[in-house]
Amino acid sequence: MQSINQISTISIIGSGNVATALGTALSQNGLRIIEVFSPNIKNARLLSSKLKCNYVEYLEKLNPNSDLYIISTPDKEITNVTSKLLDTDKIIVHTSGSEPINIFNSKHINYGVFYPLQTFTKDELVDFKEIPICIEGSDNTTAKILKQLAERISKNVVILNSTQRQIIHLTAVTVNNFTNYLYGIAHDMLLENDIDFSLLHPLINETAKKIAKVTPSKAQTGPGRRNDIPTIKKHLELLNNNPQYQEIYKLLSNQIIKKYND
Repeated sequence: MQSINQISTISIIGSGNVATALGTALSQNGLRIIEVFSPNIKNARLLSSKLKCNYVEYLEKLNPNSDLYIISTPDKEITNVTSKLLDTDKIIVHTSGSEPINIFNSKHINYGVFYPLQTFTKDELVDFKEIPICIEGSDNTTAKILKQLAERISKNVVILNSTQRQIIHLTAVTVNNFTNYLYGIAHDMLLENDIDFSLLHPLINETAKKIAKVTPSKAQTGPGRRNDIPTIKKHLELLNNNPQYQEIYKLLSNQIIKKYND
């Protein structure tokens, strides 16, 4: 098993948002990305150009001498990728929040998970120093190597088992993806009524800042928290022409009322 000082060359499998952000962070912190593979050749070329490395068109053509192989593909593709990788004693990791570590068990010796807990967009720069990275290794030595590597790019590195990581991924979907969908509802409703969505920006920012200081329960406000049924009824009437949004509003309001007023 290699030491941390020997992880200097990395192969990236994937060319999406996570692969782009992670590859950039590693490259900027002294790690050498030697190649990128993606079934989307155009994206592979773009990322390899950004990282100043080669790209390969077939998994079987990956350099067998990389110190680390990072699989950063959609979850449903991970098993397919691992089945095609050459046998190696080098470390192979995936970046998924929801896939367990034992997805590697049947074939590979040294493997793990390198999961950055953040939402990524290719064209948006992120400060990796502030991003939690969740680590899991096939053994203590692998976990230690991956943790030390993660600490090259982040000051917030934790070792979690697969169940813990799946829970954090579930909660990440809740606070990010679901919340963003609600932002989308608000955006569309305001657009339909010729109101600028940016009017909500200060409220969104203050809500995010507040839960860094107090628990979400203590930060909860609004008609559901107050059990203000007349206001809730008025809001539901405004949503009469959009039953999907009305259903979401009803569900969330009822849950808040039950939590704080039962």
